[in-house]
Amino acid sequence: MKILKFKKESKNKWLKILVGFAITALALWLSFRKLDLEVLKKTFFQVNFFWVILALVNTILTVYALGWRWRILLKPEGKIPLSSLFRLNIISQYTNIIMPARLGEVVRSYLASKQYKISGAYVVGTVAIEKFLDFIVFVSLWILVPTFFSMQKEVKGYKIALFFSILATLILVLIIWQPKIFLKLISFLSRLLPKNSRQRVINFLEQGIEAFGLLKRAKTLLLVVALTFGFIVGQVLTNFFLFKAFHLRLSFWVGLVVLLAIQVGNIPPSVPGKIGIFEYAVILALSVFAISKSQALSYGIMLHVVAYLPKILLGFIFIATMKELRPRRVRIKA
Repeated sequence: MKILKFKKESKNKWLKILVGFAITALALWLSFRKLDLEVLKKTFFQVNFFWVILALVNTILTVYALGWRWRILLKPEGKIPLSSLFRLNIISQYTNIIMPARLGEVVRSYLASKQYKISGAYVVGTVAIEKFLDFIVFVSLWILVPTFFSMQKEVKGYKIALFFSILATLILVLIIWQPKIFLKLISFLSRLLPKNSRQRVINFLEQGIEAFGLLKRAKTLLLVVALTFGFIVGQVLTNFFLFKAFHLRLSFWVGLVVLLAIQVGNIPPSVPGKIGIFEYAVILALSVFAISKSQALSYGIMLHVVAYLPKILLGFIFIATMKELRPRRVRIKA
């Protein structure tokens, strides 16, 4: 049975990889199909690199600011330096970029738990809070932004996204204000698990839910939500700075539309780095505002570099210098 299960998982993994390559190939073909290469080349030569540098700096500052929200959630377990949380967030995003399975959150949870002797379940709980809030805020923006009201006929599936957003909100409220009900549900569902692992799963979830209890405090909840919006504003600013770099007369709100399109593009499987899908998502978003395909592609390529390259370089450096990730030397007695 175990061999059959392993074979099935291996087959599903390879199928997902093949689908990812197929989607990437399709996105690249659509991005470069009927493209005016002369306009593309001319657009790159006219770039104002002052704004590109500003966008690069803003990308790093946005990740650094992301650590503030995480530190608030981790505060009951001890005061952790922002510089350490910055490194862990960079490593997390680096892992998500270079690996198709998006294991970044697992990696940063493990490293935070190991470095600062915090319960692994508690750390996972804080990361879950972040993901819940990000999901709810992004879906809410996708539905509420006035620009998207005019696009609802073209953007399919927004009702499904709204349903899952409301469902996530209800689950979040249940975990925060009625954890006992949630734990009873978990205890009931745990009966499906083998007896030897049932109690360990329940204990792990109990510790994780403890992190959600922080949001009962109105001040903490408001601050965490404000920082979530602040993180999104930082990402939109990067898009807006690059509008300036490419001499595109587009507003800050168009930068939000581009960000939302990229987030939707992150859903399907692809090769590491979202090559092709990232660019095509940008092309689709900017086509709504009458930006030519060549201009949109050149902008998308630059945005891809600005958003990913600093995290790849810093992530590589941080992993190489982190003690927890260095291979241990084994002494052999003579």
